[in-house]
Amino acid sequence: MSDKGSSIVVATVTAFPLSGLKIWFWSNDHEPPHFHVKKAGEWEIKVSFLEDSSRMIEEVFGKPSAKVLREIKELAEQHRPELLQQWQQIHEIE
Repeated sequence: MSDKGSSIVVATVTAFPLSGLKIWFWSNDHEPPHFHVKKAGEWEIKVSFLEDSSRMIEEVFGKPSAKVLREIKELAEQHRPELLQQWQQIHEIE
């Protein structure tokens, strides 16, 4: 991120909703393209949606259930084009 006084933007992922979870991008986040998913007070993960499903998830804290992980991976794979488009748009703001 540059030092030109630009602000950090948090953008909600719009490709798909997941009830009870917060899903977002940071405008100043690093490559590879990814989004964050959090269940308040329980867990947070990063989802590198262009990666193979076996390498897509990085746990930040806590651990989601296998069912939730499977659902997130499936949705990320199904919505890769929309996710990449939103990642690129949010990073143009910087």
